[in-house]
Amino acid sequence: MSRPGGPQPPFSIAILAGGESARMGGNKALKMLGGKPVISHLIDSLTPLARDIFIVAGDVAAYESFGLPVCADHYDQKASLVGIYSALAASRNEICFTVACDMPFIEPSLVSMLANLAAGYQAVVPVSQRGREPLHAIYSRDSLGRMREQIEAGDFALHNLLDSLKARYVDMVEMAPLCDPNMVFMNVNTIVELEEASLLVPRMRRRREEVLLTDRSQGRPPLVCFVGKSDSGKTGFLEKLIPELARRGVEVACIKHDTHGFTMDREGSDTWRLAQAGARRVVISSPESMASLEEVESEKSLAELHAVASAGVDLVIAEGFKESAADRIEISRSRRSTSLACPEQELVAVISDRLDAARTVPVFSLEDVPAIANLIMIRYGLGSGNRKAAVD
Repeated sequence: MSRPGGPQPPFSIAILAGGESARMGGNKALKMLGGKPVISHLIDSLTPLARDIFIVAGDVAAYESFGLPVCADHYDQKASLVGIYSALAASRNEICFTVACDMPFIEPSLVSMLANLAAGYQAVVPVSQRGREPLHAIYSRDSLGRMREQIEAGDFALHNLLDSLKARYVDMVEMAPLCDPNMVFMNVNTIVELEEASLLVPRMRRRREEVLLTDRSQGRPPLVCFVGKSDSGKTGFLEKLIPELARRGVEVACIKHDTHGFTMDREGSDTWRLAQAGARRVVISSPESMASLEEVESEKSLAELHAVASAGVDLVIAEGFKESAADRIEISRSRRSTSLACPEQELVAVISDRLDAARTVPVFSLEDVPAIANLIMIRYGLGSGNRKAAVD
């Protein structure tokens, strides 16, 4: 296994879903939180981290619809130690991250940190305000023998297990740059806790979106949103800005947000008729262009749209998405409103006919398109090194 600072060692991930959920009055993993089951939040956050990810459960059939392998507990006793042992026994890698299914606000970067610290230890365990967190920890297969001895002796206490292992503990000071421990280690065991967690879902989604939008490891171009109240002239300004950027060799893709719904096809056309017949996606192609219209069950996130729009361009500009975690530039017109749609501390700049539209960020006039182009070029490093200029 690698040492901290080196390549991350391969590790497995096991979501433990074997609890009785007595205090919830029903299977807590399947309770709805923010429009999807609690366990789905963990699956969505953890799936990108490892190829070997699975669920450990007493009731295998209850989790077969989640698209992951489901491993049955190796012992009949309903205990967390049994779940951890079963996870390690099924793991394809030497180390395995095991987490309880009732921790929906898991932080992927913290999981990666724990894995990077695993060399030479049988367990890597975070320590929160409430103490050691054995149900959010890395375990090595070296500890299987000790676990088996403890289970067969009828001792299911996790603190006894940790006391017997060579463990590396990660305190809150080490975790602080990566997460909010109060969220990460929040358990959803009761209806009251589920209601409290529901209030935190928007915060979690924003945090996830922020990480995805600022991740340059995928080679995606930068993204900036032009926001403002309705009829503030966002489209008109972009009609001037995009040609200005093009003259400077910057190729742009655009994302438009429409809260009222839209259609790309006229009623009665062939593609409209195919969509009406039940096709979830319709693609039309010609020698000059291609368009695609897809039916979705829920609105795509800005991060997902960014990934779709990124191919072959230097910059992605989105119109709208004022609640997003992306960089935002607001357009504000006095005839529409004298207040901003976003808190100015969340903005990169303001474009307005009022020089006093903001105090803590730059304010540009509505006609100063070259200045905004300069700002974008400098902020995102789109000078002579952009893709088109490199090709030319």
